This record gives sequence, structure tokens and C-alpha cells, in this order.
Amino acid sequence: MAKTFKYRVCQTQAARVTFVNGRWQGLQVEEEADPARLYNSCPMVWDYLESAGRDGWELVAATSQADTTGAPTLLFLKKEVS
Repeated sequence: MAKTFKYRVCQTQAARVTFVNGRWQGLQVEEEADPARLYNSCPMVWDYLESAGRDGWELVAATSQADTTGAPTLLFLKKEVS
């Protein structure tokens, strides 16, 4: 039987995981005016990865844009489905 996987695409900004598969991860509503407050309501990247790893998710790839505009980094995680 072929292996089956689930995938997560995580967008990170300011060392925080802001979106996972297009869903906002913060505690603050996205329409909040202060970006720093928005980002600070999201989990830190290392905390998110540690938690996801405990749940069986594995980081398999990451992309980063080499610019100074604060462009997001994408993290790609996968998990085998039984």
C-alpha cells in the first residue's frame, strides 16, 4: 500500500508563524491596525515547530526571499497518515 501524507504550508514573518495553509494563527484579529501586535499574537517559529514535531509533523523544506522588504518565509511540513 502506498504511503499517504498530509502537508502544511506555514508562512512566517518577524520570527512568527502567521498563516498555516492560509489560516491566520494569531490571537489578534487580522484587521488590527498595529502589525507588531498582530505578529506578536502568533506563535514563535521554534515553538510552532517543536509543537508540530510532537504531533508527528516533519519540516521538509523552507524558502526565503533575499530582500529587505520583510517578505515572508515559507515552511513546508509533512506528516504520514495511517
